[in-house]
Amino acid sequence: DIGSTFPCCRRFCTRIRLRQVHHTHTKWKPVHLTVGMTPFIKINESYYVFGQTKVNWYVAYENCRRLQSELVTFETAEEFDAIAAFLNARGDRSEHWTSGNDLGKTGTHYWFSNAQLVTIKRWAPKQPDNAGGREHCIHLGYIYGYSTEFQLNDRPCHNHASSLFKYICEAPKQETVSIVVWK
Repeated sequence: DIGSTFPCCRRFCTRIRLRQVHHTHTKWKPVHLTVGMTPFIKINESYYVFGQTKVNWYVAYENCRRLQSELVTFETAEEFDAIAAFLNARGDRSEHWTSGNDLGKTGTHYWFSNAQLVTIKRWAPKQPDNAGGREHCIHLGYIYGYSTEFQLNDRPCHNHASSLFKYICEAPKQETVSIVVWK
């Protein structure tokens, strides 16, 4: 172990630790980097942050971007179910913003972070409904208080009194990078 700890300037890493590996066939010595993911929580193969302040959709988006992440995108029903199970295990039945919205074309909901259509079948009954012509951003929660599980719903994106929610940020998919260091 080299024993050096360096500040991390990339993404959401808190630090990088270097560990020396002995290699008998070459003159250089490979180094492994261990990158911390704090404050992200690993659920299945992805990393998430659960914002605890209640904000509008735009502020939630900016808060995630500050963490070099995006509002959560549920690409599969399994991912939605895993997040719902995590929140239930914590006893958190709050509403949470997702990246989903129909800001580009009313009535056609996309995940903002990847521009894919929202296709998972987890909507609350009769949703999305764009009530009052002003509901364009998607959140998940125990909708209307009668739900027995997390479901999706559309709400106003801005500072409407009933549309200030917690939020979920999702880290970009991990990449493997190889680095060679000569001494």
